[in-house]
Amino acid sequence: MKSRQWYPGNMARTMGGIAADIKLVDLVLELVDARIPASSRNPFLSRLAGTRKKLILLHKADRAEPELTARWLSYFQRQGYQALPFSAVKRGAAQTLLQYLRRLESTSPPSRLKKPLRLMVAGIPNVGKSTLINLLVRRAAARTGSQAGITRGRQWIRLLPGIELLDTPGVLPPRLNGQTVLPLAAVGALPPGRLDTSETALWLLKSYRERGREEGLLARYDIRQWSEPELILEQIGAAQGCLKAAGEIDLERAAALLLRDFQNGTLG
Repeated sequence: MKSRQWYPGNMARTMGGIAADIKLVDLVLELVDARIPASSRNPFLSRLAGTRKKLILLHKADRAEPELTARWLSYFQRQGYQALPFSAVKRGAAQTLLQYLRRLESTSPPSRLKKPLRLMVAGIPNVGKSTLINLLVRRAAARTGSQAGITRGRQWIRLLPGIELLDTPGVLPPRLNGQTVLPLAAVGALPPGRLDTSETALWLLKSYRERGREEGLLARYDIRQWSEPELILEQIGAAQGCLKAAGEIDLERAAALLLRDFQNGTLG
């Protein structure tokens, strides 16, 4: 599949805003989807960050294979990044991350001890930035016994005394190649209608088979054995009542259902 250039104007403007704001922060916290770490990184963020500290969070780690997550953590660390797995549904996850940020703040050089540690949360669309920030804000408020607040001007979110966070809109690279576009579509990072739903669903089925994870998928839709992805999609449609008026299986509906289950974590 050839690379696709589709960058909407609003995303280009957003990237320009991030380029300006990144100069104001000490740490860039980049969220990637733990199910597709390579595809869900935006290389432009690393370039913009320059020599600033970077922390990569493999978000939605509860939906990824633990062995794969461990390999990616090792890879990122070999590349010189701090990297942590993260799951918003895991008890204690927010506290662990806040403790990490507190350690960073406490080890800051004397030259900036009177300034707050400022971090930027960045990542692709639909990777879970809002979920993460809301979780951190709630946890921080519980720990301090007060309201975590938002300062005026730029939307600096005050997590703890001495730690402020800047949220950013989700952005993607301007050009997506064949190795990234289908995974991004599968996790819901692309705008609706940018890619054929059935094509994305068939890619997802093939990826489950290639990684040896088809058993859970078959059990989810009460399918007895694996066959060609096209036939599996038909069986999913039949099992879930995705039918057209004449009784024909609606493959688009079946594909949309499969992708929805994958994105919300019920597929495994």
